[in-house]
Amino acid sequence: MSFLTEKPPENLEVNGEKYPINADFRTVLRYMEVVEDADETLADIERCLQILYKILPRDIAEAAKQATWFVKCGKKEKKGKPSKKILGINSNEALNFKEDAWLIYSAFRRNDVYGIDLHAIPYLHWWEFIAMLDDIPETVSLHRIMQYRIIDTTNKSLSKEQVAFYKAMQRYYKIQQVEENEELIKALKEGRDPSPYL
Repeated sequence: MSFLTEKPPENLEVNGEKYPINADFRTVLRYMEVVEDADETLADIERCLQILYKILPRDIAEAAKQATWFVKCGKKEKKGKPSKKILGINSNEALNFKEDAWLIYSAFRRNDVYGIDLHAIPYLHWWEFIAMLDDIPETVSLHRIMQYRIIDTTNKSLSKEQVAFYKAMQRYYKIQQVEENEELIKALKEGRDPSPYL
């Protein structure tokens, strides 16, 4: 399948049968959020898949496999790709849809980029959204911040000033990892003052 010659899929094939999906980027983002918070129980997996599939297939394992393929835009992991060291990047996450939502919205809204109001547009296929996101120009804050996050500060070609600058930018723009604070949750459940755990 070629993205240029065929429309991106709005159905997924599970065991030889086509199942319609909700292919709009907002639906896929909601699906990804729910998947991130889900347990590995069958009920939770089904709940997640019901966001994406209009009719849930019986074969949940195959439906999940096809959903993953769809979310990855049909791309397979490239074999023999250059190492991160050669590319000059680290292992940090470059983009987080939840944390970077404002930046993504702003990038798409800019007239010199796409001029699209992501809230007003009635439909934008997930694969089209990702293709556009991948092509955000260097002049846009989102692109620069993503670069700051992943630049390898151990690279010998960087000056001391550049290393200090990039390290500072990485600290400032670091994607926050949300960790469950068990004591905070316990205090809230028991009706105690949660402020010591904030």
